[in-house]
Amino acid sequence: MRPSVCEMAGDGDGCLALWRAENDRLARRWRRAARLPGPDPAPFAELLRKIQGLPAALPSLPLELAVLCNALPAEMSPPGGCPRRASTWIERGLRRVLEACAATEEGLDSGDLWPRVLHQSSPEELRAPLHHLAALQAASWLADHQLERARKLLRLLSGDQIPDPPCVGCDSEVLSLLQVWHPHEMGESDPLVVQTIRDLKEILWTSAAFLQGVQELEADNPHGALPFLQAAVSGLCSKRVLAQIFTLMGSCYWKVVRGKPHTALQHLKQALEMDSTFLPALYQAALLYHQLGLTEAELEALLLLCQALESPPQVTLESHESHFLIRTELLTSGCRPAAFLAPSCPSGVKYMLAKRCLQAERATEAAEHYLDLLALFQEGPLPQVSQCSEPAVPRISEVFLEAASALEEATRHQEAVVVCEEVVSHTSRLIPAKLCIVLDLSSEKEAVGAERSSLAKSPAAVLEEQRESLRCVLWQAAAHLIQGWARARLGEPKEAINSFSRCLNDLLRVHLVSTGRCKTEPEREQTAIPEAELLPQIRLLALTGRGIRFLELGRLKEALMDFQFSLQVSPDSCTSTLYLLHTLWKLDRKQEVVAHWPKLPSEPGLMEENTGRSFPLYLRSCVKQMEFPHRESFAKDIKSYLGENSQVL
Repeated sequence: MRPSVCEMAGDGDGCLALWRAENDRLARRWRRAARLPGPDPAPFAELLRKIQGLPAALPSLPLELAVLCNALPAEMSPPGGCPRRASTWIERGLRRVLEACAATEEGLDSGDLWPRVLHQSSPEELRAPLHHLAALQAASWLADHQLERARKLLRLLSGDQIPDPPCVGCDSEVLSLLQVWHPHEMGESDPLVVQTIRDLKEILWTSAAFLQGVQELEADNPHGALPFLQAAVSGLCSKRVLAQIFTLMGSCYWKVVRGKPHTALQHLKQALEMDSTFLPALYQAALLYHQLGLTEAELEALLLLCQALESPPQVTLESHESHFLIRTELLTSGCRPAAFLAPSCPSGVKYMLAKRCLQAERATEAAEHYLDLLALFQEGPLPQVSQCSEPAVPRISEVFLEAASALEEATRHQEAVVVCEEVVSHTSRLIPAKLCIVLDLSSEKEAVGAERSSLAKSPAAVLEEQRESLRCVLWQAAAHLIQGWARARLGEPKEAINSFSRCLNDLLRVHLVSTGRCKTEPEREQTAIPEAELLPQIRLLALTGRGIRFLELGRLKEALMDFQFSLQVSPDSCTSTLYLLHTLWKLDRKQEVVAHWPKLPSEPGLMEENTGRSFPLYLRSCVKQMEFPHRESFAKDIKSYLGENSQVL
C-alpha cells in the first residue's frame, strides 16, 4: 500500500508544512499567470480534499480556510461553476471551524452558521481567513442574486454599525456596509491566497452597485438607477464591465432627459471607448441615432455592428484576464437588462441596415445590402419571429420584394425582374384559384368559400389560413407589379403590360365577403383584415402603370379605361387624375380637361402620399415611378389653349 504524505513527513507538523508549501506554490503560479488562461485549478480542490480528510483541528484551520478560499473561485466560475455549490463548500468549511472550536454545530441550518462563527471567540489567526471566506460567501450570494443574504452577512461583519449612505441619492445598505467594513487582511506569515481581500471588497462594491442599478432600471426608475451606476464606475472592474455600466447610464439618461439625448449618446461613446467590441453599446447608439434623425451616424453604427457580427469574435488579453479569480463579470453574469440586448443574428442586422438605406434614399447601398442578405438565405432563412433583442424582420417574401424595389430604384431593372420571379415561383403553388374571405366570420357555418376540410376548424383558424393565402396573393401580385415597372424602364412596354395584367388577374382571385353582422365601427375594426388594405393600393399602381404603357403605345382608349378604373379604386388619386386628363387631351376632349383642371391641387408633390395612404416599403419604387412627369408643360398647354379661345380658368 502506498504511504500517505503525512506518513512520509513523519508527523502532523510536517504534513501541514508540505500542504502549506503546495498551497503557496500553486498560489504563486496563479499570481504569475494573471493575464493568461491560468493553470489548472483542480490541484486546489485536491489539496482541500486531503486536508478535510482529517478531523478539523485549530492548528490546520488557517491553512484549510486559505486553501478553501483559493479553491472556491474555480467552483463559482464558468464553465461548470455554480454559486450554490460553492455555498455548500463554504458551509462545510464553517462547520469544521465550529467543530475545531468545540462549538455545537448540530441542528444549525446554513443561515445560522455565519452568526455562530463570527460571534464566538475564535483565535486571532482565524480572523483574516474567515473574513476572506465571508467575502467569497457574499460574492456567491450576489452571483445568485441573493442581495438580502449578502446584506445580513455584511451587517455581521461590520459589527451591526448603522452606516451613512455611501453617496448622494444612493440609498443602499449593502454599499454603506461595504464602505464601513474593514476586513482583516492575510499577513506575510499566513498562507498565500490568489486574490487579496482588498480586491474582493472592491469587486463586491462594484457588483452590488451594478446589480442594484439594474434593478432600479428594470423597475422603470432611471433616476434611482443612476446613483448606483455612478457608484459602480468608481469600483474595480474590467473595461468590459465599464462598457456595460456606461451603456446602462446611457439608457438611463435617455429615459430621464428625453429633450437632451446628447448626454446619453456621450455615455454610449464612452462605452465603446472602453470596449469597442461591446455590441449592445453599438446597437443602442444606432437606435438613438435613429430617434435623433442622424441618418449618417445611424447607418455607420449599423454597418459596424453588421461587420462585427459577421467577423469572428476578437479575443483580447483582457478577455482572459484572471479568469479563475472572482470578477465583477462573474457576479453579474446572470443579469441581462434590456439595454444589454443586442442582435446576435447577422442577417437581422443586415436587413435593418438595408431597410434604413432604402428609407434614406440611398438605393445603391440598399441594393447591395439586400443582395448580401439574399445570399445569406443560402446559409439559412431569417428568423421569422424576432426576439426582443433582434431587429424586427418581415416575412421572407417581403424581404425579396424590398430587395427588388431597391434594385429598381438603383436602376438595376433586370436584376429586379429576376428577384421578383423568385417570389412568384415560391408563392404560385400556395395560391388558390378563388379566395373568399368572410370579414366578420362569427360561426363555422358562415365560412363561405372555405374548404370543406376547414369547416371542422374554429372560425379564427379558418380566417388565419385565408389571411395567409391572401398574403401569398398580394406578394405574387406585388412581384408582377414591380416586374411591370422594371420592364417599362427596360424599354419593353408590351412585356410591361403583360406583367401589369398578371398582377390584376392575381387580385381578381380575392373576394371579400361581409355578412353584415358588424353594426358598429369598433366591430368593423375588429373584423377588418389589415392585408386587405393592400388590395386597392396594388390595383391602383397596376392600373395606372398599364395605362401609362398604353399611352406610350398610342392605345389611348385602353389607357383612358385603365385611368378611369384606377379612379374608381382611388377617387382621390391626383396622379391618376392627371393621366386621365392628359389622355383626354390627346383624344381632343379638351373642354372636359379645362372643366376639371381647376379642381386639382396646385402643388401635389409626391401625389399619392397626399392621399394619406401608407404604402409598404416594397411598393415605394412603383409609387415614385407613377408620378406624372409633365405637369408644368401640360399646364402651359392648357393656358395656351384657353388664351387662344379667350377663356379664363
